[in-house]
Amino acid sequence: MAKKITKQTTEHSKNKGDESLAETHQILIDGKASKLSPKNPGFVYFQLGKCLDSNALELRITGNDSGGLYSKEWLRLSVILEVLEQQEIDKPFKSGEFKNVFKGGSANNVSFLAAILRCDAIALIDSTENSVFLHQLHGSFESGREALLKLTKAK
Repeated sequence: MAKKITKQTTEHSKNKGDESLAETHQILIDGKASKLSPKNPGFVYFQLGKCLDSNALELRITGNDSGGLYSKEWLRLSVILEVLEQQEIDKPFKSGEFKNVFKGGSANNVSFLAAILRCDAIALIDSTENSVFLHQLHGSFESGREALLKLTKAK
């Protein structure tokens, strides 16, 4: 999926009516990611935005094709990157590594975030050869991280 960079600060169509979050972020990527489980196909929707107050990049889940709760909170990309930078290259890790990134407690949060981090627009992690539920750093993790961080300069 191609990156979509806009100056939009409105909500994702899956999240209409949640006015409490409007006008807080410049939306840089409004995308979707395939879910991890082949038994439960569909997409998770997300936004990557620049916080208008702090200028920090933040990511949030905005929708889900099927039932299942998730936290709608904005997550600092820097916190997600800290978790990823602690992973060893070529060593698999579980979605549970992202648990402390969230304040909300939905069981779906970590796997939905992992799916987003795998999608072409973000591309920070990949699945492993042995399991679709295990992750490893993307082969181009460092260049992908730098490309995302450059988005803070988007106007």
